[in-house]
Amino acid sequence: MKNYLKIFLLIVIILITSGCSGNYNLKINPDLSIDENLELSIDNDNNAYDRTLKIFENNNIPKDNYDVSISSDKVIIEYNDKFSSIEDYLLNSKVYKQLFDKIEYNKNKKYVDLYVDQNIKIKNNYTKNNGSNLTDFDFIQINITNPYKMILTNADMVNDNIYTWSLTKDNYNKKIQMQFKPSFNKFPYRPIIVGSLILIISLIMTITIIRRYKNTQKV
Repeated sequence: MKNYLKIFLLIVIILITSGCSGNYNLKINPDLSIDENLELSIDNDNNAYDRTLKIFENNNIPKDNYDVSISSDKVIIEYNDKFSSIEDYLLNSKVYKQLFDKIEYNKNKKYVDLYVDQNIKIKNNYTKNNGSNLTDFDFIQINITNPYKMILTNADMVNDNIYTWSLTKDNYNKKIQMQFKPSFNKFPYRPIIVGSLILIISLIMTITIIRRYKNTQKV
């Protein structure tokens, strides 16, 4: 029921607009968990701000998961979610499925491969045949933050560890590819070394204090 409410919410939000721009942001964390963020900018027409807030409130969406604000003549909508792993994200995220049907995912001992081998569901493409207004974007930018060593990618732009693809209603025929090398089951040398040093120092201090106490007792 929780996932159903999320996707219902997102669909209705887009239904009250006539085209919009947005950013879809993914952050791959060092433990391979995923932070998902969707930012939409829509015209503030027909009480869009009040209607959007009401949708969130009526569907009991946790306030920590969204923010709605007004900037000039635009309503800015932000939605966030978290996933414990890439597998959890692929199974349970409803947002990315409004842009493409499937994310291909391969994982072995050497690398992780993520790619979309299909056209993105952008306005005048998927919408024409399926009647879904959720893809009624004038412009959307996909940003993936990845802390690991990249083997290959076809990103339009790379800024440090942020990989970006830009899509418009006239330029939706893009494929997204990212192959990277994470640290699989890496032995935690640094935490163990630091913990061992703290333990040794604590033992030395304890022994020193005990010896000093015994020496004072002898006197």
